[in-house]
Amino acid sequence: MVVSGRGWRCVVGWRVFSMKKIFYNVRGLGGFEKRGEVQRLVSKKKPYVLCIQESKLGVVDDMIVSSIWGTSLYGFSFQPSVGASGGLLTVWDRNLIDVWSTSCFDHVLVIRG
Repeated sequence: MVVSGRGWRCVVGWRVFSMKKIFYNVRGLGGFEKRGEVQRLVSKKKPYVLCIQESKLGVVDDMIVSSIWGTSLYGFSFQPSVGASGGLLTVWDRNLIDVWSTSCFDHVLVIRG
């Protein structure tokens, strides 16, 4: 299931703006076909933030993130899967989002910015 939209509202100084974001239960990001599917979605929607759950990846690196985000400037944080389940990945556009810190807890990835 993919959910996208502009529902988050952020206040910066005196300005209020909406953020484009995508939430995707990808059910495995290890295959090239699935990464291509996510990359096409990101290319079409151009989100500020991409949140992926059930990546089923133990390690996420720049090669994986750039294969789904493309060439624009990004930051990311992830929580590895446990065995064959779980795995969280959040990617954000560094031109639009200023992230101060990230933290991982059981089944939760917290990003502050």
